[in-house]
Amino acid sequence: MNLQSEMGSVIQETLAQLQKEGKLPEGDWLSSIKVEVPANRNFGDYATNAAMFIARQFRTNPRMLALTISDALKKRSEMSDVTIAGPGFINVKLSDEVWEKALRSAITEGDHYGDSKIGKGEKVNVEFLSANPTGPLHVGHTRGAIFGDVLSRLLKKNGYDVTTEYYINDYGHQVGVLGNSLFWRYEELFGRHKGEKMPEGQYPGDYLLPVAQKLKEQDGDKWLNAPKEEREAYIKAFAISSMMDLIKSNLKDLGIRFDVYTSEKSLIENKNLEKVLALMQKKGLLYQGVLDKPQGETETEEWESKPQLLFKSKEFGDDSDRVIARSDGTTTYFASDIAYHYDKFKRGFKKQIDVWGADHGGYVKRMQSAIHAVTDGQVDLEADLCQIVNLEKDGKPFRMSKRAGNFVLSSDILQEINADAFRLSMLTKSANTQMNFDLSKAKEKTKDNPVFYIQYAFARSNSVMRSYKEAFGDSADKIDVSKSSFLKGANETERNLVRTVVAYPAVVEAAGQSRAPHLIVTYLEELSKEFHSLWTMGAKAGVRFVDKANRPATERNMVLIRAVQNTLSNGLKTLGVTPQKKMEYVLDKGVEKKILQEKMRQHE
Repeated sequence: MNLQSEMGSVIQETLAQLQKEGKLPEGDWLSSIKVEVPANRNFGDYATNAAMFIARQFRTNPRMLALTISDALKKRSEMSDVTIAGPGFINVKLSDEVWEKALRSAITEGDHYGDSKIGKGEKVNVEFLSANPTGPLHVGHTRGAIFGDVLSRLLKKNGYDVTTEYYINDYGHQVGVLGNSLFWRYEELFGRHKGEKMPEGQYPGDYLLPVAQKLKEQDGDKWLNAPKEEREAYIKAFAISSMMDLIKSNLKDLGIRFDVYTSEKSLIENKNLEKVLALMQKKGLLYQGVLDKPQGETETEEWESKPQLLFKSKEFGDDSDRVIARSDGTTTYFASDIAYHYDKFKRGFKKQIDVWGADHGGYVKRMQSAIHAVTDGQVDLEADLCQIVNLEKDGKPFRMSKRAGNFVLSSDILQEINADAFRLSMLTKSANTQMNFDLSKAKEKTKDNPVFYIQYAFARSNSVMRSYKEAFGDSADKIDVSKSSFLKGANETERNLVRTVVAYPAVVEAAGQSRAPHLIVTYLEELSKEFHSLWTMGAKAGVRFVDKANRPATERNMVLIRAVQNTLSNGLKTLGVTPQKKMEYVLDKGVEKKILQEKMRQHE
């Protein structure tokens, strides 16, 4: 139950009725009316700009309009109070019955709490990570991988039909280098290259050693003197397969899975690229020409002094036409990417979301131009960029891994903290914001660490549930919440906690629509803070949630605890994080529960 959305509907119904009665101007303005949560809760539960918006559109007095609207809203059973602020802002307070119905939904809807139908079942393809299969995942990959995974979860929760996809760049120069690097390691195992360093431009990481050993065990010395063409084709395929197995293992450790893996090589072998280029020629989108020389540019893939096959990208909003094929006839990565996105379109995806690194920012417009042109505007391609992560430990740069060659591996991070802590840490900021990630801070047991703070709140809610069962012998899950009247006699701290719990569905919708998973983390921190505050307030006053001598009062308390518990669980699961029922859950090894509790008490 999205209370903000429902109250928006109530207000729009009221406005529509006033319009029908001739008390408000005619016109198609209803959909532009906003219903928001005031920054200051003392003003009300929700506020609307209706009077101000209508007054601007029709040059009328906003205060008079506000009086008309507020008088009508006061007649609604959902409202306990309606006030006018300033020149015409309308603030409403909801009845306890409305809040209690919404609070109960936080319990009764279980894992579906916060689900929305705003996506209307639209098919969406989310392609993310797509790391070149030239080595294991490093920390530079993981932010985009985690962001893409959680964005996909959010879109599903918002009612979209989501397919996650990994595009394997298994064609071209880089995978050729990978094959040569593996062969060099393979030769090493037979005594070649003694005292030599791997040639410049190859992949020096030790991660290829076990792959070379596997090749030796499987085929012996078969490839040492095999014909070059046969050897290169086989070893390249062996290297790609081995690297993809390693990448999939790394992804599994991070809690990430893909619905579809698509091979660039297969697209080319199946003539998809040829077909798309032929289609673009037919549509008049390509021409032979020479691009203007960029200032200070020497000949590169993007610019040559000779005629190349160019796409008329400027006609579709790009700042330059783009190279499809070089002067020697070889196609560019851009051409392959067009074929890949067109293939997704042919598979039924008119909504496509790509998650790219920030260094691909200049690639966005040309890709959007190309897919718009080749599909006659039928595809909505969105690119979400993830900024880099600066990895630290104790405030100093985290050393690079020898196994990786030049990068810190995701597996190295998981030696320091568990996958749940890593995922949640990567989601604390907007993906489009550069991030400094300190491993030491991610392991702190304080309220300043959202990983610990949120999990501790969930563990505390579960400890209350266990206390209830110990006191009364029954599970709190069996309490009939439909008969509860929790807000009767509730203090302001409890009411604020109810408001925060009930806000969750609106946060889920906003996070999905704005592609901002970090909003869920921010929300869970706020919910945890308010729950910890209520816990501390009760402890100081000697008041417990569970009173063995007063079961009715205890059952009343259990309604709020269960709502908090399910909302925390729901939010963590949406982030792909496992809720921990007890704080034996650790951020690193060997930390006992009593130490964690003492740390928490120090920060309350």
